[in-house]
Amino acid sequence: MKKNLFVFVLAAVMVFCLAGAAAAADKTTVTWWHTFTNDQKDTLEAIIADFNAAHDDIEVVAESQPLDGFGTKVYEAVSNGTGPDIIFDYASKMPEYVEYGLAPDINDYLTMDYKGRVSAGVYNEGTAFSDNGLHAIAVQITGPIMFYNKTIFDELGLECPKTWDDITEASKKIYEAKGIPGFAFDSLTDGFQSLLLQSGGEYVDIENKKVLFNTPEFEAIVKWYADGVQAGYFGLAPTTGNYFSNDMCAKALASYVGSSAGLPYLDLGDDELAAAPMPKTTDGVDWVPFWDRSALIFSSTPEREKAAVEFIEFFTTPENAAKWAISLVAFTPFKDAAELPEFKEFLASNMALQALSEQMEYAHVLPAFPGADTVRDEIKYLVQRAASGQMTPAEAIAEAVEHCEEAMNDF
Repeated sequence: MKKNLFVFVLAAVMVFCLAGAAAAADKTTVTWWHTFTNDQKDTLEAIIADFNAAHDDIEVVAESQPLDGFGTKVYEAVSNGTGPDIIFDYASKMPEYVEYGLAPDINDYLTMDYKGRVSAGVYNEGTAFSDNGLHAIAVQITGPIMFYNKTIFDELGLECPKTWDDITEASKKIYEAKGIPGFAFDSLTDGFQSLLLQSGGEYVDIENKKVLFNTPEFEAIVKWYADGVQAGYFGLAPTTGNYFSNDMCAKALASYVGSSAGLPYLDLGDDELAAAPMPKTTDGVDWVPFWDRSALIFSSTPEREKAAVEFIEFFTTPENAAKWAISLVAFTPFKDAAELPEFKEFLASNMALQALSEQMEYAHVLPAFPGADTVRDEIKYLVQRAASGQMTPAEAIAEAVEHCEEAMNDF
């Protein structure tokens, strides 16, 4: 009798194990590479845990990656068939993947009314590709604003700068009084794209694969900043960490233009922090960028692609979309999430998003096109070369134009 009972129990255990193994084999695994830390990482993992608990057939696995070289690592891995299913990045990263057939049309799997939940501009950015497919689902909106040490500005009798002329005047006075730069751009790329377009300049001619900033006007803008860096009243690179927020916290910088999402990293101690819209060009064009970071899904198998889209739909439910935006100090691109009481309360209490909201009526997204990343990088490099004295502004721009157009004509 005991022997028969033992055999019965053993058989039951084997059936249970085999059933579990079969279930695991049937489960579709979706891999998400990311570079988030702190609150963002915690929010991300909580949403993933909720999704996995509600789905027996899909498991989402988040893998943290170093920020340095992340884009290159993703491209190489996806090209080799060993990459992630999902990353969060800018739509401008996708044209090359689309051109090489490495990104599925999300519309093939989408069940939510994405177009109806976001603005026309956000939707158009996600579909502005050569195949007209949907390749980017927006998850957060940030943008560059000005952070400044109000205590220093008040001490020197300086008002909050509203124009770049104001920035120059204030920065000189701060440098003379404090011996620190008065201003810097956390992103030279975005800063100089803004200066170019605010001054009435043009960016790129996508159809003819040309860049359009090789002009005397843009050369003068680069020289203006290079002169300020060399004189000491503008900053070129952080001196106390990886970002200018570090220099602000160390009282080694009085103001900078950087992402609204940088607010949680700014602690000035006894000094008062303030935020304001990005300055404008005097008598110029009202133009600032906004950064629409999106979920990007890469080609794999139909099962994994469908599962990845299903997870993104879960991630962007109104409640989850609001949670994510709050953790990032960002706007949510979803109209229904923006109407939730918890998000409205957060928005009303956040100085960075208040400053960002003041400039959103004239905020724009630059086009995504093959070679866009190279153009962005070359704008940064040309400013660095000119400001450090390696080249004249004209020489730096000419070299950048050559590199940009080579990249654009590779496709």
